[in-house]
Amino acid sequence: MTAYVRYQYIYLKDNALDWDSPTHARRRPTWDGGKDNYGVRRTSVWGEIAKRIEMFDAVPGMWVHAHFSPAAEVRLNPVTSGLPDIRPSFLHSAASPAIYSRHCKIMPEIIVDQFEVAGRTIHARMVTTNPLRLSKEDQNLYVLCDENYVSATPFFRHAFAAAAECYDAVETYLWQAALEYEVHQISYDSVVASNGEQWWLTDNLKAAVIEIRKHWRDYNG
Repeated sequence: MTAYVRYQYIYLKDNALDWDSPTHARRRPTWDGGKDNYGVRRTSVWGEIAKRIEMFDAVPGMWVHAHFSPAAEVRLNPVTSGLPDIRPSFLHSAASPAIYSRHCKIMPEIIVDQFEVAGRTIHARMVTTNPLRLSKEDQNLYVLCDENYVSATPFFRHAFAAAAECYDAVETYLWQAALEYEVHQISYDSVVASNGEQWWLTDNLKAAVIEIRKHWRDYNG
């Protein structure tokens, strides 16, 4: 679990999608344990986070994502007007259980909102690109991959692309969609069960999630 938690944290903090990237490979004694530049021996923070996750019988990925979500209620820095740095120690703080609980509670509503926004903005962009007289296939690809005017998460870009049989867009957003679904499967499945939107969950998506989980189950790094 510790390697998985580490990956999710760095992925969210540094937007590092590829788990083989230098960002993930770089060792940081303050986080990963071992001696730092001053010869001080550090304990891995990931083990502490994993203990908290197990203590509260939480979903590991959701626990990490919760601390980067609105559930964390992180306030803007009054000096820089930016968000404060989310440190690994925050993920095993006294506030963590409540943050996780809030995240689990609000996530289905967030998913529904994301779906509605994606549908509206995709439709609006289709209308505004009609004068370009593109082929249907080219228009679908152009709109679904438009990240300037279309507000849609990779999960919903993938789902709408599959529904439109736009396979280039399906592949473009598959891995990010799978990473999101793997973490929040409980929330997505509850929304699908309530709304009947089975078309969100493509066979490619499910296969990618199986691959992700196998990678971490077999991980020996």
